[in-house]
Amino acid sequence: MIVTTSGIVLSSIRYSDSSAIARIYTNDIGLRAFMVRMGKGKAALPKLGLLQPLTMVQLSFINDDRRGLKSVRTIDREVTLNAIPFDTVKTCLGLFMAEVIVRSIGEEERNEELFRFLKNAILLLDQSEGSTSNFHLKFMLEFSRFLGFYPQEREQSHNFFDLVEGEFCSSEPIHPHSLSGTLVTALESLLAIRIDEHASIKMANADRRILLQKLLDYYRLHLHGMKEITSHKVLEEVLS
Repeated sequence: MIVTTSGIVLSSIRYSDSSAIARIYTNDIGLRAFMVRMGKGKAALPKLGLLQPLTMVQLSFINDDRRGLKSVRTIDREVTLNAIPFDTVKTCLGLFMAEVIVRSIGEEERNEELFRFLKNAILLLDQSEGSTSNFHLKFMLEFSRFLGFYPQEREQSHNFFDLVEGEFCSSEPIHPHSLSGTLVTALESLLAIRIDEHASIKMANADRRILLQKLLDYYRLHLHGMKEITSHKVLEEVLS
């Protein structure tokens, strides 16, 4: 059966001189690996441009459940991004977001609500003016809703956040996976806003770096077997 669907490219690697394997999160069948024929030499350049992380595409393919790697029949750009491919900070944020997504959801089945959230987040990042230094933190928190471990609300007397339990608490946990002090304040502030209000939060660079590392720990604690994310190291340098 031939399927035509929207997709978000998350990663790609060259397979041969004339083809690449791309991991694309689609609206119809979730995250899958696709073989993309590109041609050779200069003829391959347009297809290579389509396979950059967070590119939104429309593709068609034969959906044969017996084959894990699906062969793309057609692939075209669905939405043109005007800033993410060209702005250094947004490029690094996009690479980080793509890595977080692909490391988190595995062979996810169809989830139209998640696809809509990811598409809207990408468009928001692309169109955002001013600072985007908190965007990745807010994105990770909102994405955790779909993964099943969005933090519980804070009560006034709870001055710690337990990363293992995913909740604020009144006493410091006995394990090392927790937040306290200004990190709790920063987390609460991020939880209280919409993702399009990401620039309204003021945060020290040191707190931002630590909170990012703690949120990565939070993901690893709740997604067993999650592979290490490395793109945040470049992102930290760009945002410092």
